[in-house]
Amino acid sequence: MRFLERNRALIFPVPHRSRKGILRGAIVLFFYLAQSPIVFPTYGVDFDQIYEYYKKGNYDVLVRASRPVLRKGEVDYKILLLYVASEPNLEEIDKTLTSIFERSKKHPGIFYNAVYLFLERALVLEATEPGGRWGKIFLEHGESSVRYAEGVYTYACILYSSKDYESAEGILQKAKEISHDAKLGKRLKILELSLQKSKEGK
Repeated sequence: MRFLERNRALIFPVPHRSRKGILRGAIVLFFYLAQSPIVFPTYGVDFDQIYEYYKKGNYDVLVRASRPVLRKGEVDYKILLLYVASEPNLEEIDKTLTSIFERSKKHPGIFYNAVYLFLERALVLEATEPGGRWGKIFLEHGESSVRYAEGVYTYACILYSSKDYESAEGILQKAKEISHDAKLGKRLKILELSLQKSKEGK
């Protein structure tokens, strides 16, 4: 505001000003703009707007609008869920989750629901390094997630995929100790049998 008040005559030239004076004013204004970059205000994204993008399938727009906001400032975890579900680049999801996690070690269950979605993607894409790293974080901190049992199972699957059978077996045992439904119980049994076959094949 001080800049605008101090240079009001340059921006709004008075009537009957000579061409030479207008030109001089424009040059001075350009100099100020070049030396003093203008910072435009940033606005938080609205969940309802992001959800509209999601419902309409405008995933690229959703990602571009939500990614920078999630990586700084206060986090809307509902937007984070939609972002993780829409972001095509696993590395970018990793960066976003890391940025949020490092700002505070205390996060609600919905954050770990988003981590669970990441683990599923990591398993499908065989991204064992970030999958293993976030699997360990999920195991240690994600008990408040409604997908905790499934997430621990997915972590075990990621370890199995990386052929770390010993670690996978240990995580599988932990997953079996967590309350789970019959459907997940069958998947745990299948993984257990796969681990046994892997041991026999050595």
